Parts: sequence; structure tokens; C-alpha cells
Amino acid sequence: MRARQGHERAESWVLDQVFQAERATPLVTVLAGHPHALAFLAAINRVPVSSLGVTRFGQSGGLEDVYRHHGLDADSIIRAALDLTG
Repeated sequence: MRARQGHERAESWVLDQVFQAERATPLVTVLAGHPHALAFLAAINRVPVSSLGVTRFGQSGGLEDVYRHHGLDADSIIRAALDLTG
């Protein structure tokens, strides 16, 4: 992305291969890390994005419970996708 924006010298063809413009759709990113870490992906084809991730740290519990707490469970992901397309 930085090369495409003129900030660096590098090939950007991989972006065209992985994120084909003719297939561009709204994007939901999910990361067990900060949601902004993947938010840049929406800029490749300028699509709407919902970035899900962990913004508060220190919680403990079972994996399913912690994912639900942070909105990284299947219901939250589906809801984010529907919000973007509805």
C-alpha cells in the first residue's frame, strides 16, 4: 500500500492479485489484536470496512467467552457483515 501511495519503492502487483478491483466488496477484518492493524486493507479498493479486534487487554476466561467479550465470535462477525451490506 505504501508503494502504491508513492511512499516507498516496491512492487504492488500482489495487491491486484489478492484484492481484485472487479471483486471489491465491503470488508470485515477480524484479528485477536488491535482492530486498526488490518483496517488499511479497505483502502486498497476503497471499500467500506468493519474492523473487529481487541481494544482492551487483561481479560481472562475460556477462549469462546473471551472472543464473545471482544466481539470476535461468529455472531459478532455476521452482525458486522450484515451492517455493512444492509
